[in-house]
Amino acid sequence: MRLAALLLIPALFGAEPAKLPEPFRSISDLAAAAPPEFAADALLRMVESGQLADPNARRELIEHAFQLAASAKFPVKMLGITGTTTDTASGSLNQAYGLRLDVLSLQSRAVRDLLPLDPSQARELFGQIVKPSLAALTCDDALVYDPSDFYQALTAVVNGAFTPKEKAKDEHFNLLIDYVGQVTSPSQVVPLAAALESAGVTAAQRQILWARLNGLLESMQPDDRSFGASLTALSALSTPGIQASLEKYRQKNRGCATDAAASPKKSGTPKLDPYWQSANSQQLLQAGQKLRYDRSAPEWPQQLTDYLNLIAGWTQDQTESDAVFYHEKCIVYTALLDLVAPGAQSDKILAEYVDFVGNSGLYQQSPAEWFVEPHTVLDRSQSIPAQHAKVLAAFQDSGNPVLALEVALEKSRVFPLSN
Repeated sequence: MRLAALLLIPALFGAEPAKLPEPFRSISDLAAAAPPEFAADALLRMVESGQLADPNARRELIEHAFQLAASAKFPVKMLGITGTTTDTASGSLNQAYGLRLDVLSLQSRAVRDLLPLDPSQARELFGQIVKPSLAALTCDDALVYDPSDFYQALTAVVNGAFTPKEKAKDEHFNLLIDYVGQVTSPSQVVPLAAALESAGVTAAQRQILWARLNGLLESMQPDDRSFGASLTALSALSTPGIQASLEKYRQKNRGCATDAAASPKKSGTPKLDPYWQSANSQQLLQAGQKLRYDRSAPEWPQQLTDYLNLIAGWTQDQTESDAVFYHEKCIVYTALLDLVAPGAQSDKILAEYVDFVGNSGLYQQSPAEWFVEPHTVLDRSQSIPAQHAKVLAAFQDSGNPVLALEVALEKSRVFPLSN
């Protein structure tokens, strides 16, 4: 459901929707044309900027963001296993997940944003979060689950959404007990332990919670990938009784044969989708490396011209996925933008880059993964004001809703999207 439709919801029930001042009304209009994860993020960033004085407007934006977030492509944040994130498809996905544009992260964030405004409604929204099924992984998988944002929201709700009367009836404690019982993956144990440690409960209640958590860990039989990926973080816990339970956990489970990532050039697990495997991409990579090292050579301008011609003729290899080709070509353009001095040629490279990004099919297939690349260019240009202004102008004129939305948010001094 798009934002324009959501803004009509209060009117259907007889309440006048809050009117947004500029520039936020224009930003909300831009958000309506963007994929739902970006629309939700934009609404939350407007609230988090602290620039909206009307509490009703802030509340409506948060609730609309919560609903929009349900349609995000990624259900839950994932994290790349150490050693698998350099020049690989899983590395780009790791960056995309780091933007926290998944359903669970966005909805958890909306709950935290609503708590200071309406604790009761925030608690109700928290109860509406449909927790994704953390399906078993295999040793081929290079990413593991990271639901930590949800457990941060759980802590915030337990500590801030119950009245003294409700706490006297142990309702906040019972909520924690319920969520301890719902844990199915070791990826949930560490963030849950942090939630239990920060929860405002009595010492006796906390002892019960620790005992439940330890028992859960002892009985857990996770998939080999999740088991191996969880050990370091679990071993760092110092909560009461956890190390004894962890030893039992270790004894009854086993990890993958190769938990350390194999080189992209070698066989082994996890299975990676390495970049620069096609003949065309290898040629571009090698020529780009030579271009970087030969900057002082008198023939460098001609080498640059030849390289730009190579890029212009670069087409996707049939063995490459759309995503791999997209990231490879964006990496080449990004390197060139860092390499070529400001001027007409740099401006031309930026225009070609933005045209390529703005017309990529990955925008529809996987919006957060698509945004990793322009986000990188935008972030890198921050240190050079003149170049940053050119990037903003190119994004503004691109015709792409997300790029235009990012420009509007930045110009309005709204908190940036970061990973």
